[in-house]
Amino acid sequence: MKLLVAISLCLAAACARSDAQRSAAQAAVGSVDTVHPWRQPGDKVDSILPMEEYLRRFRTGLTAPVGFEDGAMGRNALARRFLGAVSARDTAELGRLLLSPAEFVWLVFPNHIYAKPPYELDPAVFWMQLRVESEKGLGRTLQRFGGRPLALVALTCRPDTTQVRPPLRLWSGCSLRYRAGDSVMTHRLFGSIVERDGRVKIVSFATEF
Repeated sequence: MKLLVAISLCLAAACARSDAQRSAAQAAVGSVDTVHPWRQPGDKVDSILPMEEYLRRFRTGLTAPVGFEDGAMGRNALARRFLGAVSARDTAELGRLLLSPAEFVWLVFPNHIYAKPPYELDPAVFWMQLRVESEKGLGRTLQRFGGRPLALVALTCRPDTTQVRPPLRLWSGCSLRYRAGDSVMTHRLFGSIVERDGRVKIVSFATEF
């Protein structure tokens, strides 16, 4: 678990919520598609509070970013850095590739379908789901592949035009084809990729394992 300290600190930065919010978030974990971290439209979500209040609560204690920090300037570059960090068990580098709480609540969520009627969802619930997926997925990925030499062969994702609006772009179902020693394998080792102003970051470390 020591390998996950840096990531866990990053992911937990915005999770000091009320007991009621925690209960709601935990309930949501079982209802969100774990293969595609971004929730799919279909179920209307009744909001108890106005979205402005949900955002205000989440943003308390966080500094508004002007853009994505770190990340990469392209999806292939992101995938290469991810595999390199997994190989080196570099949790600091993995943290730089992952969407931060502040980036999520200021730069991503307001442009997501679940920030608007009729699908309004408390961003704390959404973030809790991503956090749970990342902690579980990264642990399994490092357990299986950490310390092994990994090299990207190809990255395949599908563009998702239904979940976010400009200036964001989203790719889901990302599949990594990579070389590990003498073998070439294909797996889903992280969730969606989000782009803003040419810079891309990983939304969660959800994995197929």
